Amino acid sequence: MRKYVILITFTSIIIAGIVIFGKMIQATGMEVTVYKIKPRPVKQTVSCSGRVEAAESEDVYVKIPCVVGEIYVSPGDEVSEGDVLFSVDVDATKEVIAAAAGILPSMVTEEQISKDVITPVSGNVRSVNVVKGGAINTETPCAVISSSDALQVKVSIQESRLRNIKVGQTATVSGTAFLKEKYQGVVSYISSSARQQYVGTVTETVVDAIITLSEKDDSLKPGLSAKSEILVGSQDNCIIVPYEYVLQDEENNEYVYLYKDGFCVKCVIETGKEFSDGLEVISGLSSGDKVIESPDKIEKSGIRVKIAEETKRI
Repeated sequence: MRKYVILITFTSIIIAGIVIFGKMIQATGMEVTVYKIKPRPVKQTVSCSGRVEAAESEDVYVKIPCVVGEIYVSPGDEVSEGDVLFSVDVDATKEVIAAAAGILPSMVTEEQISKDVITPVSGNVRSVNVVKGGAINTETPCAVISSSDALQVKVSIQESRLRNIKVGQTATVSGTAFLKEKYQGVVSYISSSARQQYVGTVTETVVDAIITLSEKDDSLKPGLSAKSEILVGSQDNCIIVPYEYVLQDEENNEYVYLYKDGFCVKCVIETGKEFSDGLEVISGLSSGDKVIESPDKIEKSGIRVKIAEETKRI
């Protein structure tokens, strides 16, 4: 009987030692932070920037070069079709016309000069581009009249992102001067031609598009800068991995490191679409897998690791 007691005691000590030794070995592993894979719905968007403008506006031009007399309107004023925007200094205008034609001012008749410049439409005065006593030409708008309360955002889209943009797609608009965080809108127009735009000291090719806003308030004013996110696609149950989690080996295979039973294991993956917060993983990962952060700190696959933290960054 005594032998059995000794044997059982010895066996218990061995088992306890194995458990303790195993925990000691595990405790010596490198500490890592992991992200537990959980498929989720995602939205693919294209970011662009632009400015708020009136959906319908009319540029006002003079028919002949002239000199401004009295100005009767200011930005923000409501005007009706036929209202006088400003008067013309007839005598000063005669001198301008005569100088351009190489004749004497007396040879210019007053019948050639309109004494007032009027608005061709009713609406809100968006801008007045003249000053009293200043000369204006026929090529520059002397005023801009917004003929509608509707607002839109004119944005510039980089050519590399244009293929995903279509009329009818929904969009959100934001701006530092706006009351709300986001406003809803729809892509209503895409230009048929591209143009060059300066970004710092270099140029890029862009295409202009119009986002018609479906809501507005007093903080939305023509001329304010705006940023837009155009929704170009969505997907349910998508696995997204942050860009910095993904490495590439010498055979150009993309891979991540997984935590499995106390060890770090290399896992080759196939990626798809790019999103703002990471890459879509088409194959190689499943729900519940634990992807290791900071993979560049891992020396090789197979080393012992222990979880220090589980992140919820995504």
